[in-house]
Amino acid sequence: MKGELHTLISLLLAFQPDPDWWPGSSVFDIAVSAVLTQNTSWNNVSKAMERLKESGINNWERILESKDLETVISPAGFYRRKAATLKNLAELMLKNPQPPREELLNIKGIGPETADSILLYALGKPEMVVDAYTYRVLKSCGLVNGPFNYEQIKQLLITTLGQDATNVDILKRVHAAFVEVGKNYCKKRPRCEECPLNRKEGPL
Repeated sequence: MKGELHTLISLLLAFQPDPDWWPGSSVFDIAVSAVLTQNTSWNNVSKAMERLKESGINNWERILESKDLETVISPAGFYRRKAATLKNLAELMLKNPQPPREELLNIKGIGPETADSILLYALGKPEMVVDAYTYRVLKSCGLVNGPFNYEQIKQLLITTLGQDATNVDILKRVHAAFVEVGKNYCKKRPRCEECPLNRKEGPL
């Protein structure tokens, strides 16, 4: 299986050459969007981010000062919970702009995927992000089975990457490729024949 995972990762990297896949030009934008994207579409996140911009909520201090944060981010759904999470995240980021993973995970509303997304995309830390698309692609390729386990899949990918697991750009590209392939090809009706992971000599 290790050889097949190496091949899969090579195909993913070839498919996604852009490490700057996650939208946003600042730590604030990327970290906030990582929270807002939970259980919603990116289209809804974009609407919420635009409303934050229009409201002048463009830094952690403004998050804490805002009296109507829930209303502003409502397009992203679960706005009460997400507003509370953002305020707690703002307190942490103002206290420590480079928080360790453990401190992010201590915030209610931030799980492993969100924490690793903030660390990788916003703070440039070498963390492997795993999500439902990652699991979907690996399962479709016959490389995992059983229930989804975030930490086990993360460790599997890190071990396979070896020294590349410390390369932030590679980690970004691998995660982005999993998302794009999972979203566009590993659907309820799989598009295996068109999938970029389906090599000429046969799928993985």
